[in-house]
Amino acid sequence: MREPATRHFWAPQFECATRERLADIQNEKLAAMLPYLYEHSAFYRAKLKAAKLTPRDLKSVADLPKFPIVTKDEMARDVAARPPWGTYTPIDDKIWRARGWMVFSTSGTTATPRSFRYTALDAELWATTSARALYAMGVRAGDTALTCTNYNPHVFFWSIHHAFNLMRVAVLPGGVATQRRLQMLDLYQPTILAATPSYSLHLANAMREAGGDPASSSVMKVICGGEPASGIASTRARIETTWNAQLHDVYGCTEAVPGGWAFTCREGVRRVARATHQHPVATHVQEDLQIWEVVDSETLEPVAPGGRGLTVVTNLNSEGSPQLRFMVGDFAEFDYGKCACGRTFARARGGFNGRADDMLNIRGLKLFPAVVEEIVRGFDALGNEFQIVLETDGVMDTFTIVAETSQPVDEFFARELSARLEAEVIRQCELRPRIELMPPGTLPRTEFKARRVIDRRRIL
Repeated sequence: MREPATRHFWAPQFECATRERLADIQNEKLAAMLPYLYEHSAFYRAKLKAAKLTPRDLKSVADLPKFPIVTKDEMARDVAARPPWGTYTPIDDKIWRARGWMVFSTSGTTATPRSFRYTALDAELWATTSARALYAMGVRAGDTALTCTNYNPHVFFWSIHHAFNLMRVAVLPGGVATQRRLQMLDLYQPTILAATPSYSLHLANAMREAGGDPASSSVMKVICGGEPASGIASTRARIETTWNAQLHDVYGCTEAVPGGWAFTCREGVRRVARATHQHPVATHVQEDLQIWEVVDSETLEPVAPGGRGLTVVTNLNSEGSPQLRFMVGDFAEFDYGKCACGRTFARARGGFNGRADDMLNIRGLKLFPAVVEEIVRGFDALGNEFQIVLETDGVMDTFTIVAETSQPVDEFFARELSARLEAEVIRQCELRPRIELMPPGTLPRTEFKARRVIDRRRIL
């Protein structure tokens, strides 16, 4: 749909469908997608044949566990053997010449970068289904959005840009310079800021240094992607307090959820705000567009409804990348009850904050970087930037948190702050870190995914 159907819902026939109707929609789309994928993707055709399956054997969502999960490593090997596109994509050169739209690639943070050719139909699908998510956040025609990106080949900013266009939300492309973006904030008074969580805080600090006050700006909504935000309570509180604005998240991946992302809704964020930021947000997944599974991290078998496990996604909403049982690999647990906003899509409790690929093993203990972020951002005396540095001292791994202070501090206060930070990490993580406090402005800034983990450990 290219226009919202009601004041509250862009496409209520999908967003408010019963669980039974959503299952029917998924089964109908799965039946149409599988023959297309089998015919046009040599990768999936070979994988189905190896499992002794045909598209007819996967008649419904209930049959999906018959098909083995697809991993990023498999895709990376496929594209390495058949560069530059691999055979997992169903788009060949003929289709690309006829209706190609844009190439996107993965960031390469956890595997070899993989490229995807998306078509003009994908552009249409991305705009309409991503508009649903923005509409649920309360974005409306008449808003103005400052997008802080250099428009690299990553899906978040492109899909949000096209959705804004469809919704008649004016877009201010922020260029590449922070000072230019500050000037645009002052001159054009946007109501929406779209950025990574890290960059939204960096921009706010730059505004303060220039004599401005982000909390008094025109920004009413900060929409983040690329890194966890809403699901990390201290980060959420810091961004919302800094900008005096609602924080919303979009969540997806280049491979299987590039448009029509998972999203936070206006009512859900309001409920969290009334609870003084201490309760987790919930992130809606658009179940008429993707089939979301949660599997056990060890066995890869489906977990019971409501159980915690790793996310696996089948994309029903793409010509260029209709993936089947792709392992996204974030830990999540889903609530299948109706949201206060009226939507019936399942919601990830607390969002998607712990990707299995990001999990660190330090001296036999497992640690997610998001846990360290939660702790660091909970200290007002610490700034927004931090790093986790892993090294080997003799035969033992060392774990150092390098964090900026929010203001210059004296030696006595730095020792006291380091001790408090160390104690909190030990309490929550059962690991004793080394603490290095740095002056404000020391650590690198980025407008895309911040590099939080520096692993220099030797393989012994």
